[in-house]
Amino acid sequence: MSVKPIFFALDGKSLNEFEFELKKLKNKIYGVKVGLEMFVSEGPNVINRLKDQGWKVFLDLKLHDIPNTVKEATKSAGEIGADYLTIHISSSKEALYEASSNKKEDLKLLGVSSALTSKAIDEETSKKVQLEFELAKESNLDGIICPPSEIIKSINIFDLIVSPGIRLKDDLSNDQKNITTPEKAIADGASYIVMGRSIRNNLDYVINELNL
Repeated sequence: MSVKPIFFALDGKSLNEFEFELKKLKNKIYGVKVGLEMFVSEGPNVINRLKDQGWKVFLDLKLHDIPNTVKEATKSAGEIGADYLTIHISSSKEALYEASSNKKEDLKLLGVSSALTSKAIDEETSKKVQLEFELAKESNLDGIICPPSEIIKSINIFDLIVSPGIRLKDDLSNDQKNITTPEKAIADGASYIVMGRSIRNNLDYVINELNL
């Protein structure tokens, strides 16, 4: 069975609460996402623990600060072993450039737009998102976090597209409004998708039946 292009979102305070899922998902999916909540609770050691288990680690901190702070935080993320790191495109072109110019070579920087998957995107917002993605490209970022509705519009800008807001067909949308299925996101051009609750609630299906 090939490795599925999925990041499992570790949305919680403790890595231990995901021990069961991580063991079952090992060698079945591409990587895991560590968000701000877990990073603050567990500290940088959580990245070391996951790397020791052989995981690709996506550190979702959405950096947003003055250029020098963003630069130093990006350097630190690479030093603790993160493979992917998010940064708000609205941080400014200077901050994006400082991050991209000072990161470790194997750390992939992903730009985050102002459009979140918890909000529906209208035509005006979509145009703004595309302008933000163009800025991210000009600033030498490696890829983007892309709402499902914007994937097709963005594949000519970036090769590396990571899409959240993924739900299985029969899942509840919960607090998300800009959502799609795993199959459609990959078919539209996403490189990787991020799934959390949908994996925990349908673990065996994702491992054994989901075809991506």
